[in-house]
Amino acid sequence: MQGILRIAMPLAIVLFAGCSEPAKAPTPVGGSQPVKKQAIASAPITTTEAPKPVENAPPVYSYNPAGRRDPFAPIIEKELTKKAASSERPPLERYNISEFKLSGIIWGGFGYNAMLEGPDGKGYFVRVGTILGPNRGTVKKITQYSLVIEEKYKTYTGETERKEIIMELRKKQEAMP
Repeated sequence: MQGILRIAMPLAIVLFAGCSEPAKAPTPVGGSQPVKKQAIASAPITTTEAPKPVENAPPVYSYNPAGRRDPFAPIIEKELTKKAASSERPPLERYNISEFKLSGIIWGGFGYNAMLEGPDGKGYFVRVGTILGPNRGTVKKITQYSLVIEEKYKTYTGETERKEIIMELRKKQEAMP
């Protein structure tokens, strides 16, 4: 009997010591629903201590877009978009201002009007406030010998700048060949 005790005692110690997990409830047989455990509500724990700042932490970075252009906006407009838009525009807005030639200026009781010759060979009458070119330049002033056009454009930084273009009537000394 002592031999059996010598073998059974260490075996019992190993079996009971090796069971560290609590015993699981048996699963019901026959397809019934498992029993759900209810959560025990506990009182919220409040602390009055402020969180301690972490030493040697990198500074927090935040982006401020003020004064900067949108990095995802295209800088150069696509050629296909320009061509599609040019067919829908009126003739004075299809061509660049440098392609027009000032042919004549007419004045009378109604003020000054100017005649521009387009690259298509057609003549167009313009007055103060008429829009010209793809950048929507506006006729600001017409005098006896010149036409002043103001064109607004955006720079790469997103700022709007103005450019003044002066077209002068051909002088009489300049004879056509």
